[in-house]
Amino acid sequence: MNREELIPLLADESLVNKACREALERGASFRIWDGAVGLVPANNLASTYRVREVHTRERGIPTLGFAEAVETLHAFGEQPVRLGGVTQLDPPYYFQLFLTADAASVLACIGVDQQHQQRRI
Repeated sequence: MNREELIPLLADESLVNKACREALERGASFRIWDGAVGLVPANNLASTYRVREVHTRERGIPTLGFAEAVETLHAFGEQPVRLGGVTQLDPPYYFQLFLTADAASVLACIGVDQQHQQRRI
């Protein structure tokens, strides 16, 4: 998948999708995992990201779209979800993408402020 194919998949005007789309438009790096390696059952991801949501909240790490993404993943049950990510360097922010298995649409997106990583060093 190329940038021009991914950007329109983030057409939803939610705050997280808009921020991710704008990062891509400004040249942020991205990756969509191909093949079976990039596919994970949605309910497995929901469990993992529910724990990560608690972790980020407890540490005061700013995020976008976390609760909504976990709910969406939980609703998809055993269906396979394709993973992707967008890395914005300035300001440092990471967007975790969850796409349909065929990568035809974005199901959910989570944005995580990465400035806390720099403060820990």
